[in-house]
Amino acid sequence: MDTNTTTTALALIRRTWCYILPPDAYEISGCPHCKFPKCLWSEFAHMSWCPMCSKDFFPAHGGIFDGPIPVETCRMLGIVFDRYELSTGRVVKFGDPEWEKTWP
Repeated sequence: MDTNTTTTALALIRRTWCYILPPDAYEISGCPHCKFPKCLWSEFAHMSWCPMCSKDFFPAHGGIFDGPIPVETCRMLGIVFDRYELSTGRVVKFGDPEWEKTWP
């Protein structure tokens, strides 16, 4: 894992869920080290993982999560906010009451 000042200043918390789409679908920035744009969800919350560098990193920006999210517009564009629960292997659909319980 990359040990820079941002990473060492924050406690790393293991992710319990991730969105079913990859980070680039939400326009979350790619790897700051090698500039690879198609990174994956890291095992740590609020981080991404670069398969090219094999490093966890904090994205430079959160894409659509940095501002108000027009959910219906996103749906028309094929962007969904369904989640994959890592412990159960279950997909929780956006709008399901269970989805609200897992919100950070």
